[in-house]
Amino acid sequence: MHQPIDCVSADPTWWDSPTLDTDLHILNSLGEPLPLPDHIDPGAWVSDQEPALLRWFAKETHQQYRHVCRDNTYNSDNDLSADFVFSVYVPEDCAAWWCDDAFIIVEKHLGGDVRGNYGPFAVFRVDQIGESGFFDWVVGWHAEPVPAGSDCPDLTRWNNRFAIGYSQWPTGKVRDALVSKEPAWCDTRKAWLARLQDVPFPVVLHPVASCYC
Repeated sequence: MHQPIDCVSADPTWWDSPTLDTDLHILNSLGEPLPLPDHIDPGAWVSDQEPALLRWFAKETHQQYRHVCRDNTYNSDNDLSADFVFSVYVPEDCAAWWCDDAFIIVEKHLGGDVRGNYGPFAVFRVDQIGESGFFDWVVGWHAEPVPAGSDCPDLTRWNNRFAIGYSQWPTGKVRDALVSKEPAWCDTRKAWLARLQDVPFPVVLHPVASCYC
């Protein structure tokens, strides 16, 4: 796996609207897409291509595969720059999220009505998808003390609550922790400054992505 690329950005207008770049998130969690054999058409519906895909998976791995999941990120809380539909295929004798040699098919939404306008599908091969960071579609936060080096137990407590995995929407946890005023944008730091409950100094709020494996 390549070194993960920074894929989150803060919105200088609305502090609670960070963006997780969809293309970079997919690259960081799944790697590069596989080259497809000529007989598989990435512009067709995945369901129409499924028999050919299953034969290809079996040929590549010498295992039979089953389809275990198909969903749209639109159906879940997310900070993605673009939604996508994904399908998961695993070896027949493996648990869905904890096996090697899973195949993930991604169809990225190209804008407009989410019920249509999806691009060609891409196929990825990944081990242990449940640990890859692929399913982390929301942005977490880290509060850095001002001045640097300051610390207190409550800041550590808040940062634990702002982390991905603590809740379904880390940005909501940041909002719960704020002291009355909304964060203020700092052009020098290219980040938001805020005051948190029980923390005696200002903090800089940095949006963070998943820990990609």
